[in-house]
Amino acid sequence: MPERIRFLRERAAMQERARLLDGLVERERSRLESLAQGNASAAMPLLDLYSDSALSEAAGLPLPSILGAPADSRAVDDRWAAARFCMSLLRGRKDLYARFPYALSEAADKNTFLAWLQSDEGARSTGLTPASQMHVVGLFSGDFAARARQAFLADARIRQVLPHGLTPAGQHGLFGWFMQHVWSETETHLRREEVLWLFMQAAENPRMELARAYEFTPDWQRRFPDALTVFGWPEFASWFVRHYGADPRWVDVAVAPEWHEPALQLRIGYGARGAWSTKYPLALSDVGQARALIGWLGSPEGDAGLSATARQWCQALDLPAVASELLKPGVNIIGHFCYPSGLRVSVESIAEALGQAGVDTSLRDLRTDAKDDPHHVDFGGPEVHDITVIHTQPDPFFPESYARSDLAERTPRTYRIAYWYWEFDSIPDAWVDCAKQVDEVWTATEFIARGLRERLPIPVRTLFPGVRLTPFEVRKRSDFGLDEDRYTFLFTFHMMSVMERKNPLGLIRAFRDAFRKDDKVSLVLKTSFGDRHPAELQKLRDAAADSNITVIDQVFSPDEVLSLMNACDAYVSLHRSEGLGLTMAEAMLMGKPVIATNFSGNVDFMDDGNSLLVPYELVKLGKPIPPYDADLEWAAPSVEHAAQLMRRVYDDQAWAREIGARAKASAEANLSLEAAGRRIRARLEEIEALRRQGR
Repeated sequence: MPERIRFLRERAAMQERARLLDGLVERERSRLESLAQGNASAAMPLLDLYSDSALSEAAGLPLPSILGAPADSRAVDDRWAAARFCMSLLRGRKDLYARFPYALSEAADKNTFLAWLQSDEGARSTGLTPASQMHVVGLFSGDFAARARQAFLADARIRQVLPHGLTPAGQHGLFGWFMQHVWSETETHLRREEVLWLFMQAAENPRMELARAYEFTPDWQRRFPDALTVFGWPEFASWFVRHYGADPRWVDVAVAPEWHEPALQLRIGYGARGAWSTKYPLALSDVGQARALIGWLGSPEGDAGLSATARQWCQALDLPAVASELLKPGVNIIGHFCYPSGLRVSVESIAEALGQAGVDTSLRDLRTDAKDDPHHVDFGGPEVHDITVIHTQPDPFFPESYARSDLAERTPRTYRIAYWYWEFDSIPDAWVDCAKQVDEVWTATEFIARGLRERLPIPVRTLFPGVRLTPFEVRKRSDFGLDEDRYTFLFTFHMMSVMERKNPLGLIRAFRDAFRKDDKVSLVLKTSFGDRHPAELQKLRDAAADSNITVIDQVFSPDEVLSLMNACDAYVSLHRSEGLGLTMAEAMLMGKPVIATNFSGNVDFMDDGNSLLVPYELVKLGKPIPPYDADLEWAAPSVEHAAQLMRRVYDDQAWAREIGARAKASAEANLSLEAAGRRIRARLEEIEALRRQGR
């Protein structure tokens, strides 16, 4: 009965929240309709962030629920207290905000407010102790408002009516949504300090917030494709003032924000205004036409139809430098830049490899869910180049890749390339339909490419993404709760990547066969997102019980993942199939001896000279294991042979180090970002040449 009562109460509370949200959405929709009909009185009231009563009214909550307990300067003992202290200080002393107008939005290394808080004058004025100052410094070390901003960006329904919610024209309504529908007293998802910090941060630079809102509002992008340029800002800004009842003083219709570099502004304008490309069709590939375009745009006698401000801007450009930038090759990339996975490592590698090869990249993050790293806002690149790489799997996100990236598709559309991974020699039928939306497909290894070529009528290219070890903190095994005195094998995998395919249970059997309990050796199985697959995680823990095997189920940062790998002695993967085998490549780059199944994508870079390969038999799955069909085949690696190799690595550690040294030399020669960047740039240049010939 108590459980039943609790369920009914929770359901009633959920229904009430849904009713309130429906009311909020309907009110804002009605407000926009009224403004569109010319009713200026329908504009949203401004939110005075320095007024306690105004905050309480907008939130629909008593003030203590919004601000929390006040933080005394001498009792700042964590970053939450540091945040409350800083916001209370700024709200209570307008002289400080006048002196430090970007107190919460400036980067830590340039933040004059933070420098003042650390100074003797600041300490005397505020009463901060040295210990409290350390917590304040920690507070500013990252973007404290990132999680709150991500919560807003991830909610498509509220952004339909409040895309401008972080500008002065929308803050009143959005603050109420945050406090009534996102934050709660339990503070399990988002804390009140993060919410108020976001709003105070946004208020410091409202024009910047308007530009950010544009970057993530596809409807605005379609209507005003060059809004964030000197050419399109006046029209967009004037429309925004009318449509949302904004105060034109902070919008500043006449002066465009310097949001993009000059060459990028010109590229955006070139794509948005057909008259430019009609007059100078080779302006992005011929230096003479590039210079002529800029000259024409800046000429008072020309027929470009620009405002005097835009013409003067063009006249002031460094013509040789900007023309050269216009000719630089470039590509748009849509991918999982914030999703902790091998897909993120792959797309980051491609972007970095292209940067090293001198190719401009315009990047968009493709959201998966609320557990993504809160940096979606850092990937706001427009679809400005003529080629777009969509780096996500066909299922489930490919059909909605633009929507999940908050990006309007360019018209006419760009040349599209899908970058896909797969673990078998044949692809699902649904992939064939997805391939109809692109012009060619890239993949990382020949193993994947063979299966794609059998089914797809479009070009399929093998373009390895490159592997690099990003800088990481060197940690000891004990930092991860591991025994320093044990020889340690490691395997890392993602529960979302299908545990049966990764085959950690086979690895556990091999480890148990290879070693006795009194051997000074251990196996670490590092996984993540076990909460989404509780049955599989429990099966893993049960298999590892009563042995020298440690299971870590935790989302690590890239720094922590590499640090853990560096702390271990050898890497083992008894996978049944891999599209690439990224972790094996990373371990090789670290100089670790790698034991791995002699099958699938990893054999593109692993052989008997640089690795310890385990023989296998091909077997059918025998049952559906979504997303894989029962009739597909994968490897059954020899547990006996794997146990023998693990035993030899442990017994002859000098020999194992030699294997690791050969692995490192091979990986550095063949898997580098530099080599990958050259190969990918060459293919992009081939595509551009073919497109020019087809004009």
